[in-house]
Amino acid sequence: MEQQVAAKLLEENLHTIFSWAMSKLYDKNDAEDLAHDVICAVLSSVSRLQNDAAFFGFMWRTADNMLKAYIRRKRSTAVFDESFRGVYWESPESELISSEDNNLLRRELSLLSHQYREATIGHYIYGKSCSELSAELGISPETVKLYLFKTRKLLKEGIGMTREFGEKSYNPAIFRPDFWTNGSNIEYQELFKRRLPGNILLAAYDKPLTITELSLELGVATAYLEDELNILRTHDIIREVSGKYQTNIVIFTDEYEKHISAKFKPYYEAAAQRFSAELDDLLPELFKLDFYGNDYTHNVLKWTFANIALYLAMCKADDMGVEKYGSYPLLSNGVHGFIFGYDNDYVNHHFNGIYGCCKAGDIPAWFSAVNYRFIENVQKWQSGPNWNKSISALLDAALFKNADINNDEIVRYISEGYISSAGGKLSPNFPVFTKSVFKQVENLLTPCVNAITGYIEEVCSLAAITLKDYVPRVLKDKCAHLAYIHHQMDAIAFIAETMAANGQLFIPDKKANLCMFAVDES
Repeated sequence: MEQQVAAKLLEENLHTIFSWAMSKLYDKNDAEDLAHDVICAVLSSVSRLQNDAAFFGFMWRTADNMLKAYIRRKRSTAVFDESFRGVYWESPESELISSEDNNLLRRELSLLSHQYREATIGHYIYGKSCSELSAELGISPETVKLYLFKTRKLLKEGIGMTREFGEKSYNPAIFRPDFWTNGSNIEYQELFKRRLPGNILLAAYDKPLTITELSLELGVATAYLEDELNILRTHDIIREVSGKYQTNIVIFTDEYEKHISAKFKPYYEAAAQRFSAELDDLLPELFKLDFYGNDYTHNVLKWTFANIALYLAMCKADDMGVEKYGSYPLLSNGVHGFIFGYDNDYVNHHFNGIYGCCKAGDIPAWFSAVNYRFIENVQKWQSGPNWNKSISALLDAALFKNADINNDEIVRYISEGYISSAGGKLSPNFPVFTKSVFKQVENLLTPCVNAITGYIEEVCSLAAITLKDYVPRVLKDKCAHLAYIHHQMDAIAFIAETMAANGQLFIPDKKANLCMFAVDES
């Protein structure tokens, strides 16, 4: 190899060589000396290298040799203990090699899968016989011997390998979950409060990985990964095929979301303009209806009816999706729906939650809240840790019942301005319709709802086709229905956001329950 070529490669990798030297010696001056020695040694002997492609292997072998020589020189002043009467004296370089070998061994042990690791540690560290391990692990003695034989081979091969940890080992990625279900999803929310499950899904999204590959990518020993993988498998969020794991839910990537948003901009701008004009024509008739809250301001009531129309259109589109693609799949917690996620911190998100037809027990009423993110400063209703108590508090208020002293959610919702209490009797701070009046609202809004539904269906059909280009092959069959669900939500958000941006809906500067209502069915 020509020295000029080698010099250029060395110059490009000066920082890498110095970083390596610092990781070995922990002293800036010593690291500079060692890096200098390595460069000189490589340049002086690189002419003997016949294969240019082998340069980096040659460089690191030279570096390793120079490190050992450097350590010998630095420790050459060590005093020999003449009283020592043993048969072996540990040299500085052999101490270094022994320490590195131990670290490599520990690294490889951390990468072993459960059965190999248990057998190896039990036999070599705790001195258990094959028979003892057989009884303990519930496998035959021959299988134990096979594990030990394979482990020795795996460790020997692994120690001789250069392994690199993935970026997620030091810089965890962001994963955020989302859910579209007909019931509770608390257990899934709790699962993703930890970073590791989401990073597992991101790592194993594009292609299946073994547990060893996941361990290296995430910088987590297999002993800790196994529990997380078992939980994800139990919930069918990850799948295992032939010893490899692959994410089993769709992840809406930032790249996809930005592409689809730009693609659909003309659609929702046209839909917003048409909807606003139609709604303005209907508002006089809607304001005449007899319902609790019809004395609210014009702006709040316009928000209310705009939200109802958008909500009803989304429900209608959802029914059409079920008719087109079938019922929601059954999830591990017994409810039906979809779990999906994002590879970012909800940066393209439009909602802080959509609560549709919320009911509790045998209370003859239901409640709805659509928490658009762009109005979160004035409305951000969320259920408490007990779903039934949360909904009961709001529905009791909608029915003007006396406060239930056993429902601690009532105090919270009063303090947050969603309900009021006077003399122990509750009242809502949002519109409430009787069943018959709400039917009149639906009838009056039918032309708007139908137009919005058509827009949603068009957008969702295009999204279903587009999404297939952004997901792994094994998830393509989930794209159509999930794109329909995901984008029927985004579609109504785009309309509402556009109307607000155009001044057709005004966001007040103080607390207001703009997109909340209840229906009394008693």
